Amino acid sequence: MIEEKQKPDCVLSDGREIVFDLFAITKREYDSLFNRGQSDEEEAGVLSKVSGLTPDEVDNLPLGDWKKFARAFFKKAADPVEADPKN
Repeated sequence: MIEEKQKPDCVLSDGREIVFDLFAITKREYDSLFNRGQSDEEEAGVLSKVSGLTPDEVDNLPLGDWKKFARAFFKKAADPVEADPKN
């Protein structure tokens, strides 16, 4: 059986395709994204785990890409069951 390529959640302006893996982070890590006291480094670390980008790549996304990236991540995180092609 041939597996179909998963549709990317976000395509950056340089063509990189991002598929967010919600199983790569814990609930605690997800919740930390809403903590105003969290450092930029911690936030980039969590987002790098879920996206496959390095923390430096996350922090250095152009603003337009960052907006697409963040919107796509929170959309998928809001309804991961619907976003999971296995369900």
